[in-house]
Amino acid sequence: MERSVRFILKHRPWVIAFWVVALIAGGAAAGRVPDRLSFDFSLPGQEGYQTEVKLAQAYNVSAYASYIPVYTAPAGEKITDHRDDLAAITAKIRQIPQLKVLDYSDTGDPQFVTADGRSSFALIYEPQAQGFADPLADTVNSTVTKAAAAQGLDVKITGYNQLAAGNDSNDGPSVLIETLLGALGALVILIFVFASFLALVPLMIAAVSILSTFLVVLGLTTFTDVSFVVQFLIALIGLGVAIDYSLLVVSRWRRNGPAARPTTTPS
Repeated sequence: MERSVRFILKHRPWVIAFWVVALIAGGAAAGRVPDRLSFDFSLPGQEGYQTEVKLAQAYNVSAYASYIPVYTAPAGEKITDHRDDLAAITAKIRQIPQLKVLDYSDTGDPQFVTADGRSSFALIYEPQAQGFADPLADTVNSTVTKAAAAQGLDVKITGYNQLAAGNDSNDGPSVLIETLLGALGALVILIFVFASFLALVPLMIAAVSILSTFLVVLGLTTFTDVSFVVQFLIALIGLGVAIDYSLLVVSRWRRNGPAARPTTTPS
């Protein structure tokens, strides 16, 4: 540690220049990283995942169903009596490019029918979307809803995106906005703790560490898949560790630095 400190102090201009370059390059990389992250939600080894794999192999579809519409027949009727209606709905869905559908009308499999016989579900497959927002979401929802209404069936649509969002909107603040909000809240607390411009030091360290890490992640995406979760971890850990480490250094400096050493006078 002592050798590292002496090296840094000896080459201070070069060290500062290095981190300034890393900060600028990281800022440029941060805007590109989200587009290169993987949004794969698969969980290998789990029963649901293994079932999806078997379906994909049997019907030549993608790894998971993006949408699961559930059709319900009117009271007193069985959904099996509406097989032709289900086929008409499926035909409408298949007019959307890149979509594949599995349902009771195609397979005749009773496992697509609920225990009470009134409802049936379909599995709609599409290429995996790069992000939380699915560009086909509005088209799929509109097509399924209108087609089901035309056949006199009630429909509810669920799926990974709907369950993840918890509502009809996928809009939300970006990682950058969330980090800035967190930094603003931290700054208020740090001003109270330091009562000086030292409150800005932890945030400067966080900015350098977060953006330089995004630069490293951008390089990693060239060789391997990196989960989208990483961008949130980078912001969270980068901000937290920068604040904790700065508080540690400052508190130790105040306790053991020159200002804290007792002055002695020769007797």
